[in-house]
Amino acid sequence: MGILSCTPAEQEAVIPKTIERHPLDRLPDNKGGEIVRKSIDYAGGWDAWEAKENFSFYKIITQLDSVGDVRKKIKQLHQYDMKPHFKANMTWNVAEDDYLIVNTGSSAKKYENGKWLEDDKSKKEAWNSSFGSNYVVQMPFKLTDPGTVITYDNIDSMTYGKPVHAVKVEYEEGAGSSGGMHVWWYYFDAETYDLVANYLDYGNGHSITTYETFEDVDGIRIHNRRLSYSSNEKKEIGLLKTIYENEQMKFDQNFDEALFTLK
Repeated sequence: MGILSCTPAEQEAVIPKTIERHPLDRLPDNKGGEIVRKSIDYAGGWDAWEAKENFSFYKIITQLDSVGDVRKKIKQLHQYDMKPHFKANMTWNVAEDDYLIVNTGSSAKKYENGKWLEDDKSKKEAWNSSFGSNYVVQMPFKLTDPGTVITYDNIDSMTYGKPVHAVKVEYEEGAGSSGGMHVWWYYFDAETYDLVANYLDYGNGHSITTYETFEDVDGIRIHNRRLSYSSNEKKEIGLLKTIYENEQMKFDQNFDEALFTLK
C-alpha cells in the first residue's frame, strides 16, 4: 500500500520523526567538549539553566582612552526573553537622548527618542549588540548552540599567569549572526573549569576579555565584571579599552510582551 493511501496512524509509523538533540549532546565527544561540560556544571548545571525563562540586568559600559581616562560611560537595561526563542529589549540614555533596541528574534531595530534609525550602522548595531550581549552574558551555556565547532587547544600557561584550558570555538556558516566570520578561544581554569577569559579574532582585529568576578544568580554563576583589552595575532594583552559591569541580575521576571514588539 502506497504512503498516500495510508491512514494517519499508518503514516505516522512510516514517516520517521525528527528527534531534537539535547543541547549538551551537541558538544563534541572530545577534550574540548569535556571542558565545556565541566564548566557548565561549575556554573550551575544544565538543568538549573534550562529552567530559566528570561533574564534582566543593568550593564554598565566604561570606555577608556589610551592613557586610561574615562572617555564614555553608559548604563543600559537589558531584558531577554529566552523561551520559546530569544527576544531582547535594551534601553539607555546619553545626554538628552533616549535609545531603545528591540530584537524579536528575527528582526531588530534601534530607536532614538522614539524614532527608528534606518541607517546601516544602526541596523547592524541593533542586531549585533542585542545578540552579542546575550551571547556573552550566557557563557558557558551558549557554547551548546547549534553550529558551534569546538576543539581543544591544550593548556595555556603564559597569557594569564596561571594554567588554563584553551578551547577554540568556531561557528559554521549561517550559525548565528557571524557564523564563519569570527574565531574565539575560551579559557577555563585548569582545576575548577571556571571561565577565565576569551580571545577573539574578528577578522580585522583582535581582543582579549578577562572575567574578573562572578556572582550567584538564582543558582547560576554569572560574571559581573569583565575587562576588554586590545590584542594581536600572538594573543598578547594590550591596552585596557572597556570595562563591563553587570548589576541587579535577575531571572524569571514578569515581562510585558510589548517589550519585544517593534514600534
